[in-house]
Amino acid sequence: MRYSVLVACLLGSYLSTCSGQDRNNVIETENVAPVTDDLPPYIREMFGNIKGLEVGNVNPFNVGGGMPGVPGKNGLPGRNGRNGKHGPQGPKGVMGEMGAKGDPGLPGMKGDSGPMGPAGPEGMKGDQGDFGMPGRPGMPGAQGPYGPKGEPGDTAAHPQALWKQCAWTEESNINTGVIKSCQFSKTSRDTHLRVAFGGNLRVGGCSNCCRRWFLTFNGSECSSPTPIDAAMYVIGPDNSNPLRPRHIEGYCGGIGAGPVRVSLNVGNCPGFGEADAFSGFASASRIMIEEVAPPQP
Repeated sequence: MRYSVLVACLLGSYLSTCSGQDRNNVIETENVAPVTDDLPPYIREMFGNIKGLEVGNVNPFNVGGGMPGVPGKNGLPGRNGRNGKHGPQGPKGVMGEMGAKGDPGLPGMKGDSGPMGPAGPEGMKGDQGDFGMPGRPGMPGAQGPYGPKGEPGDTAAHPQALWKQCAWTEESNINTGVIKSCQFSKTSRDTHLRVAFGGNLRVGGCSNCCRRWFLTFNGSECSSPTPIDAAMYVIGPDNSNPLRPRHIEGYCGGIGAGPVRVSLNVGNCPGFGEADAFSGFASASRIMIEEVAPPQP
């Protein structure tokens, strides 16, 4: 293009290189494209960005009233423009590789108990366990009803007798000691003995006096539960002689099985001294012994 020659000639450093012929060609050229077309920015500024300016109508040596100067240095960079709008979201990327397994987390709080589930099916019967320790004896039960009456026994058989009687007719004026004894064979240590005395007794020939008659078992008075005895007290007068039939009776426990000597004794009353005693008169006297079951509780 012819305007390129014009540009070269306009630059001071290129004037010496432009021949007269080139200047004539430039000046004489007609119908050249506008200066603003396809020119560098600094050339357009130099010509004032005049539209429709043709090279053939311009004196290149008189533009702007003088020679164009040397191009200046580039200006400072302009400020950054505003951020543009966000573009549309891109497509979903490919899933990355699975990361390494993390450390276990802390245990959570204990939750509330859930509702009770339905009962499961009945399990199989287990093996029999070992026998436990024997339990304590239970309380005695209530007495049962009486059983039916048994068959009559053999009248020919006689079981061992559980009672005995010793009788005598002799009188005794012993004031202290054993009057009479009766021997008995006790079959069990768990049974009791029922003993009794019957006969005439008296204390007399004194005023305010007393004698005591009592039964002993192998020489000892009964202690389970109490002694079996009787006391006779007389106020007076001194010539009184009250002979009367007397009866002494009781039960005694705690006596072992085997031979038992039951004796009638006479002695002082507690708190009283000696006195005249008499046992038996014009009649028989007797000691009766019977082995019986223990009493009810």
